[in-house]
Amino acid sequence: MPTYLIHYSSEIGLKGNNRRDFINQLRRNIRRQHPAVTSVEHLMGRLVAESPQEEAFDDVFGVAWWAEAQALPADIAAIREAAVALGKAQAAEGKTFAIRARRADKRFPLNSQEIGREIGAAVVEATGMGVNLTAPDVEIFVEIAPGTAFVFSERHPGPQGFPVGVSGKLFGLYSGGIDSVLAAYLMARRGARITLVHFHVFPQAEEAHRQKVGQLAAMLGRYIPGLKVHYLPYRPYHARASSLPRKFQPYRVVTFRRFMARAAATLAQREGGKAVFTGDSLGQVASQTLENMLAVNDALAGFPIFRPLLAWDKQEIITWGERLGFYDLAKQPYKDGCALMAKKPATRAHLDRVQEMEARLNIPALLEETLARDEVMVYGP
Repeated sequence: MPTYLIHYSSEIGLKGNNRRDFINQLRRNIRRQHPAVTSVEHLMGRLVAESPQEEAFDDVFGVAWWAEAQALPADIAAIREAAVALGKAQAAEGKTFAIRARRADKRFPLNSQEIGREIGAAVVEATGMGVNLTAPDVEIFVEIAPGTAFVFSERHPGPQGFPVGVSGKLFGLYSGGIDSVLAAYLMARRGARITLVHFHVFPQAEEAHRQKVGQLAAMLGRYIPGLKVHYLPYRPYHARASSLPRKFQPYRVVTFRRFMARAAATLAQREGGKAVFTGDSLGQVASQTLENMLAVNDALAGFPIFRPLLAWDKQEIITWGERLGFYDLAKQPYKDGCALMAKKPATRAHLDRVQEMEARLNIPALLEETLARDEVMVYGP
């Protein structure tokens, strides 16, 4: 059965009395996101997982790196034999190698440097490869834990951060664009349990679920166990806002954003959420000026709202989206509520005009009508 060595992020290692809580949450998330894993044990600064199938833990927040490893008795002869076999499997003319040894169990008779020298000499003799400690072609890792040694040759990076579930619950406004997707990813990476709120333009939420909004949520669900999406209808707001006088048209976008934030905050308060977040980036579009963001803040009457992308530029957001594999789908066309509104929204919201518009809309009744048609879908394990 394959054995996997998993090192958690250095931030978890720096935790004090609550480190165990973070590690236990990480163990639970590994089991939930990878149900074939049969065990996850904590062993001196790392986790050891076993699974009957091939696994990759690059989707579990809190993982710094992971490797498929051979678990051996903590015996120098057994370690040497395994390292030589790895060296032979990768040896070729002109290749160089390095031994990276780490002795966590100080009772082992050789220290890290001595392990490296002894194992390295055996690999040189068996393969003829040269030693290069700075930039080798092949790296062979040896980790010594109590009673057990791990030998492997490839480390895979994890997503770092904190395990989902250690930082409370947050509700995010979710449009299906790359900004809101990345905002959800980043807040989950800081350990938050994420619920998303999406306003759709279709008669039924199922239609939005079948389009890119649902597909992107499924992709996020790889990283966020039990990701919930509340699908709320845009039509009640649209029906009322469309009948208002023309003088209110430039304020429809900012008023709708205030309405969406209120809906998300209401759901958060009902379900134990601590704050709302959005994918806003300062000045990126007309609705994301400082004045309009402050107008949205005003609607929540002190309920916290986070903007993890506030200081990011668009190219940074796209680059991250491409790296994570979200961008190609996120850039596909999709009609959301804001796309159906005024072409030239107000860039500096005047609260008196916005509040007059909201009074005409009867926001409490509109909010009640919208939330009564809430449909929830769950993505990921």
